[in-house]
Amino acid sequence: MRLEWLIIFSIMLIVAAVAFSYALYNKVKILSLSTKEERYDHPGTRFKNFVVQVLAQKKMLNEPYGVVHFIIFWGFILIVLGELPLIFEGLFPDYSFPFLGTNPYFYMIKDIFTALVVIGLFGGAYRRWILKPARLSRTPEAAIIVLLIIGVIVTEWISSGAKVALEASMLEPNRAYSLAIMYQAFASLFHNFSTETLRVISDSFWWIHMVVVLGFLVYIPNSKHMHLLAVHPNVYFSSLKPIGGQMNPMDLEDEDLVEYGVARIESFSWKQLLDSFACGECGRCMSNCPANLSGKLLNPKQLLSHQLKDHLLEKGKIMNLKGLKSTGEENEEELEKIAESDPEAYAILQKKLIGDIVTEDEIWACTTCMACQVQCPVSNEHVNKIIDMRRSLVMMDSKIAPELALTFRNVEKNSNPWGISFTERENWAAKLDVKLMSEDSNVEYLFFVGCSGSFEFRAQKITVAVTKILKAAGVSFAILGNEEKCCGDFIRRSGNEYMFQSMVAENVELLNGYKVKKIITTCPHCLNTLRNEYPEFGGNYEVIHHTQLIEDLIKEGKLVLNKTGNVEPQEIVYHDSCYLGRYQQEYKAPRALFNMVPGVKLVEMERHHDKSFCCGAGGGRMWLEEHADQRVNNLRVAQAVDKNAKVIGANCPFCITMLEDGVKDTTDPDQNIRVVDPAELIAKMI
Repeated sequence: MRLEWLIIFSIMLIVAAVAFSYALYNKVKILSLSTKEERYDHPGTRFKNFVVQVLAQKKMLNEPYGVVHFIIFWGFILIVLGELPLIFEGLFPDYSFPFLGTNPYFYMIKDIFTALVVIGLFGGAYRRWILKPARLSRTPEAAIIVLLIIGVIVTEWISSGAKVALEASMLEPNRAYSLAIMYQAFASLFHNFSTETLRVISDSFWWIHMVVVLGFLVYIPNSKHMHLLAVHPNVYFSSLKPIGGQMNPMDLEDEDLVEYGVARIESFSWKQLLDSFACGECGRCMSNCPANLSGKLLNPKQLLSHQLKDHLLEKGKIMNLKGLKSTGEENEEELEKIAESDPEAYAILQKKLIGDIVTEDEIWACTTCMACQVQCPVSNEHVNKIIDMRRSLVMMDSKIAPELALTFRNVEKNSNPWGISFTERENWAAKLDVKLMSEDSNVEYLFFVGCSGSFEFRAQKITVAVTKILKAAGVSFAILGNEEKCCGDFIRRSGNEYMFQSMVAENVELLNGYKVKKIITTCPHCLNTLRNEYPEFGGNYEVIHHTQLIEDLIKEGKLVLNKTGNVEPQEIVYHDSCYLGRYQQEYKAPRALFNMVPGVKLVEMERHHDKSFCCGAGGGRMWLEEHADQRVNNLRVAQAVDKNAKVIGANCPFCITMLEDGVKDTTDPDQNIRVVDPAELIAKMI
């Protein structure tokens, strides 16, 4: 390479590196506007997560197309590594890049993977633009990235293929390229070309290749494909807490706290904002979101990759230009100056996160089922953002749906969402001779019955069945009776953090006063809150779901079943509840109990285990009205009916209520579809 070309190439490298670094710096600077969050603990565990989720592509491989993405991912890494010898060649023409530049096996593996990448890209393009699945966007950016990657690969093949042919014609074969299949294939296309022509092709396409590569480098941090860079730290810094205990803490006693929840984009934490950069718009969240699939406005992909990210970039750019750290009341004077000097910038700064960017309907549509988060391959955390915005609506603006406000008042007055007198909480146990903690707290287990199990007629049947099973197995237990209060699950997820923390303080004082160590629940919502959220407030208990305990009792021989008992043979279509399944990763115990019943055949729905479809009750949605054509529970019942359901199995009182309502709404009474908890069948076999 002549000196002038070397200078030009060096300038190209410097300009591309500066442009890339500047764009990346601006993104990081925008992220710095956020609030602090500690995510630096347990580096070993975090690195392991990175290896499993990023390098091994574990979540990606959960779907058939994930294999293609795995190939593209590793092919892209090999392509990047393959650029090092080419760039080195441009800077030092007389030398080969150490190891990679002289290793035939590297070029062989790279060639195979790059060929597979091209095939995968064409397959992906066919899927996106011909099959047109709803979850994939068909945008110019999506087309640009495909063309850029193919351009990088093909121009390098042509340049290197011509180089191989040139060296062969000069009887100076390059051993490093001897096993490179695609290089040799392209060289065979050029075998009749003259030496001069081969030199022109090789050099010309080397320059074209470098222009494409460096253009690609600059394009990445300036486009949605910023996720190629953001996904790595996003996965590394993902939450290490149990999925049911990831709610952002709030110190309500902090006198410096000026805002409850999040009403401004810069009030999110840096990790919450990094999520939006890491989103690759694969659409797995939206294709598993019950709110989206039932026709509501909420689309978790749209929320992250467009609504929040676009607003962050637009507002963050102006905040950095104007030297603002926030747009709160503390900067009122600076904002007034901006309003006078730059009205357009001021208008952008005044856009409301809740209202202008994200609607209240979207915020309240979430069932907190965690399907979006569990299925997300880049560890985005969608649900907490929505709950943070709910907190702002409820605690700052007092914007609460009337029916939800009523349940808050009911809990405040009688410690349950129905508003039934707390003196009736233990009525279900009147004829069962159940011990109260106030009478004798020297027991192994507290049976935390929960509001549904205490007051709701259908759920009481499950409570009674579990009680009979516990007594038959000789389990030492007691209940709180009229002293029991709502655990606070739906209150917290509905944004009322103040009421939640007040209830937790009362409950923890009561439970710790009785020296409770072990708790049984029939409600997965109570299970999750007591197990994963109470420890933050001084309540540390070993909490177990009734299906888990019953399975253990049977395995240990403490509960003996009469397998010729009064249980009819039946086919049961099983529904995984979100708060036992995705939240606790418990899928085995309820199935094991159903399978212990003679004559029962368990049938899986199309959506099951971690892809199970929500019943629609979580996140306070149990108490909110829905349009008839958008009811999540009706969709779930339809999925069960598709499997010819006569009986639907469930393990959560909320789910059972919602499924039974869905059966009434959508099926003919003559079908007589029932919903059962496994404990109800096991109780008949005692």
